[in-house]
Amino acid sequence: MPTLSCFFAIYTEGESLHDSFPSPASTDVFLGEMGTLILPGPRDELFGPHATAFQRFKPKRGFLLGFRRKLRGRAETFFSEVRTAVLRATVGVKGVGLDILRLYPFPLQTAADALPEDLLAEDLFSVGFTEMGDHGLRAETIGLAKLGQREITFEFTDPALLEEAALMCGHLADWLLDHNKRIVHGQSMSFGFDRITFLSAEGDAGGPFRGWHPPLIQKLVPEELFPGVGVLEVHANPPGNGDLREDLTVPLRRSFEQRTLLEELDLTGDAPHSSATAQVKGFVTELKSVVAMREESTSSKDSGWRFRSTVEGDSGENGVMSLADIARRAPEMVRFLALPQGVKLTWNAAGVLEVDRSRVELDEDDEEPTDDA
Repeated sequence: MPTLSCFFAIYTEGESLHDSFPSPASTDVFLGEMGTLILPGPRDELFGPHATAFQRFKPKRGFLLGFRRKLRGRAETFFSEVRTAVLRATVGVKGVGLDILRLYPFPLQTAADALPEDLLAEDLFSVGFTEMGDHGLRAETIGLAKLGQREITFEFTDPALLEEAALMCGHLADWLLDHNKRIVHGQSMSFGFDRITFLSAEGDAGGPFRGWHPPLIQKLVPEELFPGVGVLEVHANPPGNGDLREDLTVPLRRSFEQRTLLEELDLTGDAPHSSATAQVKGFVTELKSVVAMREESTSSKDSGWRFRSTVEGDSGENGVMSLADIARRAPEMVRFLALPQGVKLTWNAAGVLEVDRSRVELDEDDEEPTDDA
């Protein structure tokens, strides 16, 4: 059973913490003063809007406040109770706090904002990016360990995909919170059109785990409280070649193009996986003289997409194809696959696109406001 963890370094101008805070149910709570102040150094990477100010603060005392609980029920309940305890322990105290497993500092007077009452997945973790020269960038999460989940790391080559990489990490955190499950070594899952695989950084050895975490985390939290969770490396498996492992550049770029198209059209949608199928009439080899519609799917394998060639006299294929096969013939089509049911795309002989969204059923939040007068 996964262990939920949350640790805070609380630095004050000399005051003590209040020890009468409510203890979360079925939770191991740790509160102790640092015998020797452990502060971040210039090489320790911190995240958030208060990172620079935190580095300038000169505390007189430091405390470690920690919480651990075996996962029972919703993880959000644990973090809500931790928030209440931290706010009570630091009420009226002048200083700064550090969410250790996230490496996220915050002034104690704004702790209520730094520890939001309505928890979102992205409030739990940070994402660090490291430039690797000709090898592109490496992304690594700091904070998924709070959920008893190994941190994840992956590489990509295009700096323009930084935001998409962070969003992918957020989607994974959402999945963890929604399913109350943990991603393990060797596991694969769909990421839009693509498939990604998670492999432990230490291979099949099964540990040790603590050394994969940033040095500051290891200094602040004793090993008996946090033995570590280790790191999973994420690789892409190209459609049709599940044994090949690549970096995440292509899946992130596809996700970015699909997301920006949905934003341009003010729609919401989901991308079917490359193994999903579509009905095809005629030879579809490029985005010219073709009509594409997304209808209600007829099976779990069916993406709902219907493609029809409008070339006069085209009596070619009339059947079912995988989206991977269609993408090999017309790679530009992948950008449009996340569009929702009801959309109709028409490319004329010159490749000019016309979008018909009149049959798309909008969610209530997406509907345009109307005048009641």
